[in-house]
Amino acid sequence: MHPNHLPPLLETGCGVVAGATLTLALASMAAQIVFRYLIGSSLVWSEEVARYALIWSAMFGSAAAYQRGGHMALTVAVDLLPPPVAGLAYRLIHLIVIVFAGLVTWHGALLTMRNFERDQLSPALQIPIAWAYLAIPVGGILIAFAAALGLWRGLAPSRHEG
Repeated sequence: MHPNHLPPLLETGCGVVAGATLTLALASMAAQIVFRYLIGSSLVWSEEVARYALIWSAMFGSAAAYQRGGHMALTVAVDLLPPPVAGLAYRLIHLIVIVFAGLVTWHGALLTMRNFERDQLSPALQIPIAWAYLAIPVGGILIAFAAALGLWRGLAPSRHEG
């Protein structure tokens, strides 16, 4: 695979996973509404499925949004800089995001491992709650990777790459 194909693959893959998990969350909430108000019996598991799916969707969606330059940014000061200096500023921004994503990944991994060691189960689904926490380090890695691609290319983090 050519290295230039990796960014669209990352963006598309993260977008597809974010969309699928968001769809799962919405379907779970819709099922809960139908069961509660039309059938008269609540689903015990639907709120947890929706919550965990939204967590995963947010992490994958954040990586896809960063890759496409979809996050909010204040570029007034950088836009006033000469192009070579602006390019350095953009690289600095990507570097800061990489450091932050690294911290999120590190602390998320520690939290996830701690929860796997404790064998804590979710109340309704009775699955290890660490699977929900795993979204944090996975998302951190994906965001760091997207920022590293931006750093390598020297692109503005707030603009669409293409």
